[in-house]
Amino acid sequence: MQLAKSYFKLYFLNTVRNTPALFFSLIFPPLLLLLTSHQWGPARLDRIESFVVFLNYSVQTVSFMLVGMGVSAEKNFEWAKYQRTLPTPASAMVAGRLLHTLCLCCINLTTISLVGIFVLSIPVTLTEISYFFSIALLGGIPMALMGMTIGYAANAESSRSIFTLMNLLLLFGSFSMPNTNFFSYVKEVIPTYQWMMLSSKIIRPEISLIAPIVCLGAYTVVFAFLFQKIYFKGQKT
Repeated sequence: MQLAKSYFKLYFLNTVRNTPALFFSLIFPPLLLLLTSHQWGPARLDRIESFVVFLNYSVQTVSFMLVGMGVSAEKNFEWAKYQRTLPTPASAMVAGRLLHTLCLCCINLTTISLVGIFVLSIPVTLTEISYFFSIALLGGIPMALMGMTIGYAANAESSRSIFTLMNLLLLFGSFSMPNTNFFSYVKEVIPTYQWMMLSSKIIRPEISLIAPIVCLGAYTVVFAFLFQKIYFKGQKT
């Protein structure tokens, strides 16, 4: 646990010193929320669901895009190569990075919540916002594992384009894919769509929890396994 805390401190200090990282993690999602909110429908549930998408997207931007690009950039540093040769478990590094990621996500979610409630007047109760906040954080775990896995596998030069594109595709996959024909089946395996369904359960009781939990749980297990394989492969090289 002490080693995980040391990793957390290292990652957190690196992020604080990185101005572009702070922009993406703290400013970009609230800014995008303000720029697009005028297109939302007037119905209460529609406004809340759009707000939920942006809460999840703020976590996705930090845990998937920021972490993924960070891992891709850092993996070829001499210090990172040396770290992979040390007799320390990969779990300590993963735990430290997850703690760092969830800490940034908490800050980001607080910013989004303040903007949504006090600027956009989103009609949510304290119970609802607490639920949305919790589910958004839980969803950050599979997102971070996806980002770390792809970051270690991707070429550092192309990772920025890869993560920018995938981040937008995951955003649009959470709410804008048509619910007909082939797309109705594709949506069921998109993690951000199931994440949005899980988040919306408190305002739409008819939503089943089975598919979202199974989907997000499967992504967590699969990418934890893949990351371990890629990480230890990097150790051998």
